[in-house]
Amino acid sequence: MTDTTTAPAATQEAVAALFGALGRDQERARATLNLVPSENVLSPLARVPFALDAYARYFFDHKRMFGAWSFFGGTGAGAIEQETLLPLLRDQAQAPFVNPQPISGLNCMTAAMSALASPGDTVVLIPTDAGGHMSTAGVARRLGLHVLTLPMADAHTVDHEALGALLRSERPALVYLDQSTVLFPLDCAPLREVIDRESPRTLLHFDSSHLNGLILSKALANPLDRGADTFGGSTHKTLAGPHKGFLATRREDLSERIDASTADLVSHHHPAEVLSLAVALLELRDRDGAGYGAAILANARALAARLHERGAAVAAADRGFTGCHQVWLDTRSADEGVAMADRLYAAGVAVNRVGVPGVRGAAFRLSSAEVTRCGATEADSTELADIIADVVVDGAPTDRVASRAAALRARLYRPRYCFEDDALEDPAVPEWLRELAAAVGRGVYGEDR
Repeated sequence: MTDTTTAPAATQEAVAALFGALGRDQERARATLNLVPSENVLSPLARVPFALDAYARYFFDHKRMFGAWSFFGGTGAGAIEQETLLPLLRDQAQAPFVNPQPISGLNCMTAAMSALASPGDTVVLIPTDAGGHMSTAGVARRLGLHVLTLPMADAHTVDHEALGALLRSERPALVYLDQSTVLFPLDCAPLREVIDRESPRTLLHFDSSHLNGLILSKALANPLDRGADTFGGSTHKTLAGPHKGFLATRREDLSERIDASTADLVSHHHPAEVLSLAVALLELRDRDGAGYGAAILANARALAARLHERGAAVAAADRGFTGCHQVWLDTRSADEGVAMADRLYAAGVAVNRVGVPGVRGAAFRLSSAEVTRCGATEADSTELADIIADVVVDGAPTDRVASRAAALRARLYRPRYCFEDDALEDPAVPEWLRELAAAVGRGVYGEDR
């Protein structure tokens, strides 16, 4: 029998190396202002389910479907999904039919397209040079769909006359709006009008992955109110939830098709993420979600306006810079963009260096979502813009901006718009769980500064 009381030296060294690297990465995260549009930060309480037994369990709702349990371990987490998450999601999505089974944004995209179109059908997608997601066309083709691109007047505007002609000639099954690089979210209403006139059987889906926090907080219009048949996407961008996804509709027939699709494409859908999403939606409802959504928009505009004042090449200056959380910044050339991004990261500011519509070389795609989640104001956003402009416009070295970035991060170090420890003071919450939640908050974000 092997003695396991003391780990071999090689094992201890390997574990120490792994957790040492993990600790250093966490320290970096504590010191970094994150402006990546695809990311956000979970609250302390929304992290707790990942440390509990629910993370290891399956939930298939077999008792409701078949009258008996097959997997018993997920019954508690499953009850929370049915009794808490689903009512919250229906209310905030303003839809009687919601599906929280997708485990990511791309999985959500796959489930939506497979539900709303059949092999051999035609689907119309936003071209990547107008901000469409780089994977959408590939997923569509792998599902056996014929892909056409949405005619655009420019990077932000649909050519409605050309769309009408396309609909008349092609009669697509689905128009899938998949903006991932976006400044001004497309309005479904004029598209719905064209579809109803030219090809009434065509469905309209709005992939809201980047915008869910703004839509569910009512900072932006609900796509269903504007004519979409379905909407949904990932839950970890402007919506500060776990890496997961959802789909929503007001049509029972489409809900049945979505449920059939996710039954085949998802299977087990991760109870810990379900519970974490329930916490995130409770926080959006009860911790000033409306204020959070409005602040994201205000901070993005403040960031863009100050960068423009400082001489940075900010996209869409003639249109007010942005209508969501994203701000686009031209870095003049790919080589310059790499050097700027590296210097900013070394100074404690993480940007997203990608190609964006209308910019020939590399650019920065910035987001106000995570800093807003951490309590940023418009004044903070202006200060952040000055830090970025020092590097991008003035060519400042890392050491010139690092101390200012660190001071700003010290104020914006912990999520706001979320539950604090006192939310768990009810006697119904076990003491050990209160202690775990407090430890998670201290461990991830550090002590109050």
